Amino acid sequence: MKLMIDGVWRGDIAPPPELAAKQMIHDGSFRHKITNGGSSAFPAEPGRYHLFVSYACPFAHRTLVVRALKGLNDIVPVSILHPVWDTPHGWAFGETPLSTPDRAVNSFRFLHEVYRAANPAYTGKIIVPVLWDERSRQIVNNESIEIARMLNEAFDAVGADQTVDLYPLALRSEIDALGGRIAKSLSRGVYAVGQAKDQIEYDAAMNELFSFLDEIETLVADGRTFLLGDQPTLADVLIFTPLVRFDGVYNPLFRASRKRLVDYRGLTRLTKRIYDLLGVADTVRFDHILTHYYDGDWGVASRRGITPEAPMIDFRIAGNCG
Repeated sequence: MKLMIDGVWRGDIAPPPELAAKQMIHDGSFRHKITNGGSSAFPAEPGRYHLFVSYACPFAHRTLVVRALKGLNDIVPVSILHPVWDTPHGWAFGETPLSTPDRAVNSFRFLHEVYRAANPAYTGKIIVPVLWDERSRQIVNNESIEIARMLNEAFDAVGADQTVDLYPLALRSEIDALGGRIAKSLSRGVYAVGQAKDQIEYDAAMNELFSFLDEIETLVADGRTFLLGDQPTLADVLIFTPLVRFDGVYNPLFRASRKRLVDYRGLTRLTKRIYDLLGVADTVRFDHILTHYYDGDWGVASRRGITPEAPMIDFRIAGNCG
């Protein structure tokens, strides 16, 4: 586990008693909000905020998709962390073909230095994405869905594309409900499959994952353009980032072997439709994704004793062969 204890980087260690006592293993610990009208300590301003992300991480990828769809490339700049994070210092910046230096010009070399700068006594995981405020040198937020919502609405008055609204008021309850199910059964569901400790856990996780995929396949079979209608919403962003990784990573490496994405006609169409939205293709970097998963913790055969489920393949060919 890569974490900090009271501002001290501890690298790749088992969770120590200090961490358990503070109950600090969670998704995100910085939960501030950028506001359009200046009602918070973080008013929307072009160039003030910076995203530290990895193209490899499906959760960080959400923020990049929203940033692209809202036309925020010049308003919220980004720095790219190297996809190989299984190192003594975890996520790292640098001038390489797969990463950038800290473009926010703080001279950060590693992501844990960002967390220490924001809170010298920080205890917890070091995760992406991070939304950083250059002016106050604080982490605004490190919870991907909250960052995505902020990017969708906070910058509309300072140059974002106001014709795009991924979280319309009339659909918010539906987006939240579907987003919660995507998070539980798919985004985290694939990790439940990959991290299963025994056959019973694996079988249960597989059933939840593929039951959900089967359900969404039925949902989109009516010909709808996106999950909730004719326009993309945050629900489409949330489902896109795990689906686009499914056949390259989750099916072969995590042993989510029952079906591939391409075996779902409707889900494949949906994924391609989102991919074709303006700017989204540039956020999908398979060089980062495959390097991250196949040259890190997941590339090690550490889950012996679990027999992967046989794929649902019918080898029969109708008609004559010749």
